[in-house]
Amino acid sequence: MIHRSRKFLFAVFILVCLPLVSSFSLEVPQMRGAVTDVAAVMTTQEHNQLEAFLNAVNTQTGVQIAVLTIPSLEGESLEDFALKAAETFALGEKGLDNGALLFVAVNERAIRIEVGYGLEESLTDAKSGLIIRNVIAPQFRSGKYGTGLIEGARNMAGIATGNAEIVSEAVKNDQGREQPSKLPGLFFLLVFFILLSGGRGRRGGLLGALFLGNMLGSGRNGSSGRSSGGGFGGFSGGGGGFGGGGASGGW
Repeated sequence: MIHRSRKFLFAVFILVCLPLVSSFSLEVPQMRGAVTDVAAVMTTQEHNQLEAFLNAVNTQTGVQIAVLTIPSLEGESLEDFALKAAETFALGEKGLDNGALLFVAVNERAIRIEVGYGLEESLTDAKSGLIIRNVIAPQFRSGKYGTGLIEGARNMAGIATGNAEIVSEAVKNDQGREQPSKLPGLFFLLVFFILLSGGRGRRGGLLGALFLGNMLGSGRNGSSGRSSGGGFGGFSGGGGGFGGGGASGGW
């Protein structure tokens, strides 16, 4: 009888404590735009440049890539939390699932690229891993967090949209060498004139966004002030779905 009572009390204890445990789980921060830099690892200029680039990619191609940094996972699994964040943000268009998240937990030195269903054939697990290992992690090890995030997002966008011009050689080479552009100088000259003329067409805007991505890859930093995490108002999730595709790494 006493043994049964103990079992009953233990079961009641578990039922009472489970909701308490779940209530202490780490919450996903509110998305502030394409870049939600809760850990404040980017300068204001880096934040604004990356925000502008990702907004342009979203507007011109429909591909929606967001960046999220937090100070710590507070004991949560990297993969579980990144997936939860991507699903909460609902990145990508509904039915197309063309969204992706670049997530960083600073204290754990952990990086995760979470890829929506619709991008899994292009932004594969292997390619995501190459971006982390060959592009982001080396910059992070040098303390250049903003540059790492910018270059990582640029490579993600280049692969997801099929624009090899803005994919780093360190990623291309490990993917299996791609054919180089036959007219790289002419390409960027064309982009330059499109930017000067203020082209507003879908193709013109995309070229402008990609050219901006190439410029951002130079790693030049401006303002030394840290970003406040504020975003541009027009960026919000479109109902895209995720299934755990992507890659994880660290520095």
